[in-house]
Amino acid sequence: MKKLLLVFAIAFAAVCAFGQDSQDMVAQCSLSSGDNTTAIKNFVIKLPGSASADDQPVHKANMYLMKNQTYRFTMCNADNSEGELVFTLYDNQKQIISSYVEKSGNIYSSVDFSCNKTGLYQLWYNFKDGKKGFGVGIVSIVR
Repeated sequence: MKKLLLVFAIAFAAVCAFGQDSQDMVAQCSLSSGDNTTAIKNFVIKLPGSASADDQPVHKANMYLMKNQTYRFTMCNADNSEGELVFTLYDNQKQIISSYVEKSGNIYSSVDFSCNKTGLYQLWYNFKDGKKGFGVGIVSIVR
């Protein structure tokens, strides 16, 4: 019985530690969005790695965005993340913006989007080159 309680206590501590780490990451990433923003949504992203370029894991979410609003999408990586978090915004399967610029190879930690059409948009988060990763994505309104 003592062993069972010990195993349960260790498992509970591990879950709490992971939750606290992700809460701290969300708070830090929200602060890095800028003083002129209001955070409206956050995503904690943990994805496994993939050896195949065609089968890279992606965290997908839908979000309703309003016309005449400017949104900032901020990405932060955990210190122990192998991959670098990339954000891409789609409207009806058409890429609108991305934090990764393929021509230059640059990955930006945040991108702004001035919405000119109210509607449902698709947010995709993945790690560059399909690497295993852990990070946070923050969606904010720019004031």
